Amino acid sequence: MLAKLFNWFGPGLPKVDLVLSKTEYAPGEKVTGSFHLIGGLNQQIIQRLECDLMKKRAGEKPSLLQPVTTVLMNRELDPKEESEYPFHFVLPEVLDLDDSETTYLLQTTLVLMNDAKTSDTDEIHIVIR
Repeated sequence: MLAKLFNWFGPGLPKVDLVLSKTEYAPGEKVTGSFHLIGGLNQQIIQRLECDLMKKRAGEKPSLLQPVTTVLMNRELDPKEESEYPFHFVLPEVLDLDDSETTYLLQTTLVLMNDAKTSDTDEIHIVIR
């Protein structure tokens, strides 16, 4: 019973990590990298992998700027198994870069069977070149 709880919540879940080729980009530039999946304590069925571009102002919750990708999977991930999936998208040409309190994030979510989720958030620095 305890193993099932760990499997559904927290330490037993698989991990997802978005690794970008760099952290600084210009508006309209292609962002590249890869999603790294690492299996948890038990075998899990992954339903999908989602990534969204989020905008965050100081003191506020992040808000969705645009969906980046959804990868439908329905695949098994064995304990401690490691998988990698390529990632790329083009940043919007128009972004609010005047406000120094605004940051941009890539929020990645791994959705498992029974709607269990794990996530990873990476800040992306957008500069004018």
